[in-house]
Amino acid sequence: MFTAIPSRSVWGICLCGIRIFLLQAIVMFSANIACSQNLVITGTVIDDRSLTPVGFAVVRISGTGEGAVADADGRFELKPKRIPVSINISCLGYEPLYYDLRKIPSKPIKLLLRQKEYTLKEFNIKATDFRFVYKDHRYSVLDYEIMDGKLLLLVFRCLLKNSELLLLETDGDTVAQTPLPEQKPKCLYKDFLGNIHYISTKENAFQCSYDEENHRIEFPFRSTYDILLKTVKPFLFSSQGRLYFAESTRDGFGLNFGYYDTLNIKHYIRTAQDEKARKRLYNDMKFNSSWSNAIQKNQQALSRSPFQIKNNSLLLDNPETGSTPASDEQGLSSLSLFNYCRINAPMVKLGESDMAVFRFSDDIIEIMNMEGKVYRTIPINFHKEDDGNVLAGLLSVFVPISDWKWCGKIYTDDYFREVYTTFRKNGMIRIKKIDLLSGKLTKTFDVPFPFPEKIEIFKGNAYFLVKQTGEDFENWKLVRLKL
Repeated sequence: MFTAIPSRSVWGICLCGIRIFLLQAIVMFSANIACSQNLVITGTVIDDRSLTPVGFAVVRISGTGEGAVADADGRFELKPKRIPVSINISCLGYEPLYYDLRKIPSKPIKLLLRQKEYTLKEFNIKATDFRFVYKDHRYSVLDYEIMDGKLLLLVFRCLLKNSELLLLETDGDTVAQTPLPEQKPKCLYKDFLGNIHYISTKENAFQCSYDEENHRIEFPFRSTYDILLKTVKPFLFSSQGRLYFAESTRDGFGLNFGYYDTLNIKHYIRTAQDEKARKRLYNDMKFNSSWSNAIQKNQQALSRSPFQIKNNSLLLDNPETGSTPASDEQGLSSLSLFNYCRINAPMVKLGESDMAVFRFSDDIIEIMNMEGKVYRTIPINFHKEDDGNVLAGLLSVFVPISDWKWCGKIYTDDYFREVYTTFRKNGMIRIKKIDLLSGKLTKTFDVPFPFPEKIEIFKGNAYFLVKQTGEDFENWKLVRLKL
């Protein structure tokens, strides 16, 4: 049998091919290692409607635990170990996005997120008479106040860099426009006398005044925000030369109402107490004190036992069952935080001769003269189902609720001397008028936008700030709702 033996040339060709294959494999392996070490993907998350950055979006590499969180300007940086790779982008209020990268991008990529559409099926929004008082795709309303029957708006654009004040008529016509005395803006503040102050981020306060003759907004007085609050915050309103105030009792379960006269003499006229809440707190304190005394006695009795006493707390030797009970002070702090709050008893002005105190803890409204003499007491019960629990209020944003919850706020229309309150359900707000003769809720008005901000009522209209879906979704707009 004859066996063919390859020649040296054939062996040489084979060996050469093997060397080339190994060399290519080594080059490709080295290139993959270099890419995995040097690969960096940068980009920006952007709203697909407004084309503005979406801050704090989560950018993940699918199939791994790796990822990054975009900064406030929507910028992010990823370092994947290989290419191709799939990226998952998510952010609250937006639809999730999946993006595939087949090769290393030569420049930062732009990821467009689409806003999530929410449908509220629990109820139908009533047809209401509303209009946009101020709506501008370039500007957003940071804050507003009602000043001498007009609307003072603090508007901005370009991340607060370009800001100004606008004075509008209630129908939206511009009366005056002026640049700010100091950038950047923080808010507007209205004191008990009705004066409006512009507050900058540097904590300076500038009183705003309208010069009708020259049609311009002026800033006659300047102070600091903390001094302004210390001076005016304790007061509620003024009437007949008196400055009316409300002082909280030391334990927070009572309010003392009074006024300063023209001679700066202090007079107390009325007191509101939440005795039920105070009694619950003191009973819990008594129980907590008894429990603490019992623990101390046990500590003394067990001082010579296998148990250990450290930092005034009882620790068991068994690490599987041992635990450290909370101290008395921590227990009381927890009780105060979750079970108790300051008394809610607002006093509002009804013209120049009458006042009303809403004593919700006693289920009554007291109508009195300016001397504090009560001449009518009205029973109320609309406040029973309140929305005072902070945790429940947060959960209602994500978990639909079936009933309207009272928001715990009272609004007054000084022009018509009428009083309103609000209820909340799944982000929607319902405004109801309070009859000061019967204490019943009469007229009902549904705000036709979810999550409205800063509701004010004046001359039979409710004003509030909203964000609306559309091209300028990121801009806050001022809306007027006819009541």
